[in-house]
Amino acid sequence: RTYCTFIMAGASRKRIHESNKAHTRLLLITIGASFLIQVLKFYFTRSSTYSTSYSVIIALACELALATTCYLYIAAAAKPLVSPSGEIIDAGTDVKARAGTGGAISYAHDGLYISVAAMALATISTWFHALMLLPPAFGLYLAWKYIIAPYIFTPTEKERPETAAEKKAREKRERKERKWGR
Repeated sequence: RTYCTFIMAGASRKRIHESNKAHTRLLLITIGASFLIQVLKFYFTRSSTYSTSYSVIIALACELALATTCYLYIAAAAKPLVSPSGEIIDAGTDVKARAGTGGAISYAHDGLYISVAAMALATISTWFHALMLLPPAFGLYLAWKYIIAPYIFTPTEKERPETAAEKKAREKRERKERKWGR
C-alpha cells in the first residue's frame, strides 16, 4: 500500500513538472512573439513618427524588461528539485494552479500578461504602451490600502471611542478605587 502511494505521489510530481514545463514554454513563446511583432513593425514601418520616436523604444524596452523579469520569477518557482540519479524530488510550485490565487505568482502572471498585451497591441496604436501604467497604479493602490491608509487613519488610544466592554471594565475599576480609597 505504501508503494502505491509513493508511485502516485511520483506521478503527481511528474504531472506538475510536465505542466510547468509546458506553461513556461508557452509564456516564453508568447513573449518572443509579441516582441517579434513589435520589432517587425518597427523595421518595416519607416514613418517618421514611429521610427524616430525614442519614447516608443523606451516603452518597448520597459515592456520587455517587465515581461522577462516576470517570466524568470515564474520559471524559478516552477523549477523542480532533481536528485543526482535524475528522480524528481520536488516538482516545484504548480504555477498554473497558483495563477489566479492572488499571490506573488499571480501578480507575476498579471505583469507578464499586461506587458505582452502592451507590446502586441502597440502595433495598432502607440497609445497602448499606456497599459504599462497599470502595474504601478495597482501597486500604489495596494500600498495605500494596506500600508499608508491604515497608518494614517488608525486612531490613537485617546481618539478611539470606548466600547461597551471597556466602559464596563473602567466603571468597575473606578468603583473598586472609590471603595478602597485609592
